Amino acid sequence: MKSYLLTYTQAGAPAHVQYVLSDTQAVETWVAPFPYAAILISKLNIQDLAAVLRDRLPGIWFMVTELKRDTVQGWLPGNLWEYVNDPQHAWSQNLFAELAAPSP
Repeated sequence: MKSYLLTYTQAGAPAHVQYVLSDTQAVETWVAPFPYAAILISKLNIQDLAAVLRDRLPGIWFMVTELKRDTVQGWLPGNLWEYVNDPQHAWSQNLFAELAAPSP
């Protein structure tokens, strides 16, 4: 499995794009930490994943790029970096539990 960053235009309502991501077998799991973007985990190569997304998101401009440990940097919580850098463990239901927990 590989991690990918999907970005898309405002023509794609986030709720619709997120529905599509949840409704396709091309995407194993995903998280949307930014507006109009999602980090996807997929078994597909980038060409096949883009083809599926192009078919499922007609009329919506988007870009998809593979995220690799040695070519991506930024400021994210540790568990989100784990999601990016180790997609095999992205299946954990508890990976984002602390992000979803209410603040004290």
